Amino acid sequence: MSLVALAVSPVNAEPDTGAKPPHGKNPLPAPPQIRDLDFLLGSYTCDYTPPPGGKPAVLKLTTKRAMGGHYLYTDATLEPGSVVGRTSLGWNPVDGKFINQYHDNWGSSGNYTSSGWKDGHLIFKGPLTQVITPNGSGQTTGVKLDLVDDYQVLGPGHFKDTTSFTFPDGSTLQGSYDCRRQ
Repeated sequence: MSLVALAVSPVNAEPDTGAKPPHGKNPLPAPPQIRDLDFLLGSYTCDYTPPPGGKPAVLKLTTKRAMGGHYLYTDATLEPGSVVGRTSLGWNPVDGKFINQYHDNWGSSGNYTSSGWKDGHLIFKGPLTQVITPNGSGQTTGVKLDLVDDYQVLGPGHFKDTTSFTFPDGSTLQGSYDCRRQ
């Protein structure tokens, strides 16, 4: 599972709740590119359509600004399964790409990048280490996957994320999240 794991004006955008610079300092303004992710701001309910043989699920997510608007973070819960995850999204000004860092309470983690919007799609790609069976001992089994998250804004407060997982043997599974602002 990867969370939102995007060029629409924000609707009901929530205020920045992140860390503040020391008093009296003139903070560096957030990069303008971060506005391309504003469609994620707010609270969403996402219906997950799994690959064949999988089980439908519901993802609840809330995205807010952080660090003076330089980043967004998303907290999400996937049921069934009680998976709780966090995604941090930002702009890498050196490489000219969006960055997405993901981790969850099962121990899964991933790092993805995107060059930005193209033909109505914002595509993040990168490695995901997916825990298969969570275990409180700190040791368990998992699989290293290549992940692709393909975001499309379908309307105000409505987006879709088509997610593809490619396994080490080259096989690929695909599911999708249909997300609507609450």
